[in-house]
Parts: sequence; C-alpha cells; structure tokens
Amino acid sequence: MCRPSRFPIPPFVFWIILLSGAAVVGNPGQVGAQERTYLEMRAEVVELYDQEKFSEAAAVLEAALEIYPDHLMANCINLALMNVLMGTLDGSLAALEYGLDHGIWYGKYTFLDPIWTPMKEHSGWLAVEARIEEAKTAAARIVKPRLEVVLPEGYDPDRRYPLFLALHGGGENVDLFMPNWHSPTLASEFIVAFPQSTQLIAMDGYNWTEDIDLSLEEIGSAYRQVADRYSVDTDEILVGGFSSGGVASLEVVLKNALDVKGFVVLCPAMPEGFSADEARSAGGRGVRGTLLTTEMDGRLDQQREMADIMKGEGLPLVFHVTPDIGHWYPEDLAGLIDQAITRIRGGS
Repeated sequence: MCRPSRFPIPPFVFWIILLSGAAVVGNPGQVGAQERTYLEMRAEVVELYDQEKFSEAAAVLEAALEIYPDHLMANCINLALMNVLMGTLDGSLAALEYGLDHGIWYGKYTFLDPIWTPMKEHSGWLAVEARIEEAKTAAARIVKPRLEVVLPEGYDPDRRYPLFLALHGGGENVDLFMPNWHSPTLASEFIVAFPQSTQLIAMDGYNWTEDIDLSLEEIGSAYRQVADRYSVDTDEILVGGFSSGGVASLEVVLKNALDVKGFVVLCPAMPEGFSADEARSAGGRGVRGTLLTTEMDGRLDQQREMADIMKGEGLPLVFHVTPDIGHWYPEDLAGLIDQAITRIRGGS
C-alpha cells in the first residue's frame, strides 16, 4: 500500500494493526446505521490516514475504543499517533492513559520511532511511562515458561525422530510464530518444539535477547522436556528461528549450549560477542547452517559480515537474501526451511 512519505506509520504500529485483524462486529447503534467489522473500521482509518485527514481518523478511532474492546491496544496506539500528527499531544497521552485505565500496557519498543518524539517531550509523558513500567513489572512477575510441541504425521513412539527447536521473534509469542514457521519436512519428519521465552516486553510479546543466559537455560530446559517425553533422535537436533529467536539459536550453536547438528535462522542480529573462534569451533563440531535474510532488513550488512566470517572459518553455511521484503517472513519460507534442512542433513 502506498503511503505519503511525509507521514509514515511506524512499522511497529502498522504491525499491531495487522495483527489485530480478526473480524469483530461493532454495535450498529454506535457506528451509525449499519454494523461493520473491525477490519472495515481499520480500512477507513488507513484511507483517512493516506489522505492526511488525521482529525477524521482520530474521531473514528476514538469511537472504536468502546466498540472494539478486543482491539483496544491497537486503537489506543493509533489514536495517539493521529494526535501526534495533529500536534495535539494532550490527546496522545489521553489515548494511552485510556488504555492503561482499561487494563492494557504498551511494549518496550512501541514508541522508539522518532515520530513519537514530540509526545515524549511533553511534560506528561514521564507519568505515562511510569505507569507502563509499573504494569509491565506486575505482569512479568507471573510469567511462566510455555512449550508447544508438534509431532510429525503418523508419530510412532517406537521410532526416533529428529527434533527442531523453533524460537519465536522478539515481541512475538508461540501463537503468532507457529503459523509462520512450518514446512512439509517439519510436518512429516520432525518433532518441532516451540518454547516461549519468559522475557516479557509487551502484553503478549516476549524476547530472547534481554537475558541470553536465561534464554539458554530455558531453551535447554525445553529440549530436556521434549527429549524426556518423546522419541527424539538426539544425534539430529536442529535449532532456528526469526529475529531475536535467530540470535538465540546462534547463541545455542556458538556457545555449544546443546549438541546441535545445524541451524536455520531468519533475519538475526549478530550475537553480542560473536567471534571467529566460536564459528571455527562450531564448524569443527560438524555444525552446518543457513542464514536467511531479506533485502530490506536493517541488519543486512551485519548479517553478510557474520556469514563471511562463518564460511571463512570452515562452518558450512548458506546465506540467502530474499528480495523486495523487509524484516519479516518471506512467502517461500517453508521451501527455504526444507532446503536448509536437506543441506544440514547432508543432502545437496
């Protein structure tokens, strides 16, 4: 969708809108004469935004706060954004406070884009920020590890199966990640484990890179749980994931936290402390890998450098760049995962 370059919706905000796309029926008494879905309301907001009619978009979003309570976070954030674009900063803070008053809070990275700077310079921002941190701290106290396991078609406990540890991206959870990380080979041949980090950075979003030592501990625990419950071929363990999950996967490999055969990572940052020595050691243990990324990923140069070091140190690696896409899942990811698995297992 083409958008005015003068007023770009920050990617994380538009991402929230997209992820809030389940159809929800509004109250016709509040939306005029006709019922409409949340998607229809959202489309109107996007159209008004494209036309730079921020005041009208704000009015639609303000009415939507009560009509679509299941999408309160997206509507509060985007109402705040429209007010920023109008220069009504009191309205921006009021939109965020409405959400806080109704039981939601905002993620660690929600307001990083420079478009939010005027709001964050407002005298009332510090009080809102303190409320967000208080809500996050309270929520973090009750977070528990989560593990979802998908067994291969026709699973037979008398057979041994390879295991793929699949790690979600930062700000995601396993429910969002699982539909994106799949392939025919995984479905037919692998036990696939989807652990969820306990490092809370949004209301239902978790990260692996807030505390890498804790992540390695949780990934190891997930592995042991799966190996204890299911028939796992411990000589054929693969690890991989998206973004922050890709970083955690690389940390598992480079720090030899688990005896893995290979890795498949998508759009990772370079792990902190990454070294040629670690890459050489992993290659010496027989590890093979695939580093997938995208043409418009902001870390492409860093990823290319990391791939060159790995290959230069004898770690067999395929580096693949998908064109015309940013930091997200390519449409052909399932095929790319299967190609990577074939290479890791010794195929061509």
